[in-house]
Amino acid sequence: MTTELNRAHPNVALYCRLIDAFNANDLTTVATLFHPGLVYTVPGRSSIAGETHGIDAHLDMLRSVRERSGGTLRLEPSAIAADGHYIFVYGRISVRREGRHFDSKHCVIFRFSEGRIVEGRTVPLDLYAFDAFWE
Repeated sequence: MTTELNRAHPNVALYCRLIDAFNANDLTTVATLFHPGLVYTVPGRSSIAGETHGIDAHLDMLRSVRERSGGTLRLEPSAIAADGHYIFVYGRISVRREGRHFDSKHCVIFRFSEGRIVEGRTVPLDLYAFDAFWE
């Protein structure tokens, strides 16, 4: 739960607002935390893999994932390392879809510019299982 994380670093605080809003399905707030030039990458070969460019394209992908999972996707960070431009998040992803459940360790990397997230990358610890779940 993000309330247990150290929110002192401004980029960590912004990420915590992002994840709290995402888990609450508040994509309006999520949108305000991204830079207009956002580029986000989901690796692999699954149906959600690829690169989005811009806030609208990324929100469309998030809406699709939310819809396909019946709103069950949750991200729970447990550790965050930050510097002036990047944060590295280690945590858990949990999601249900079509009678299946995926629960795994997960990482994300974000780069910040002008006080917003300008680049992101999902890093599943078990990419094969992640791909199989979203096929």
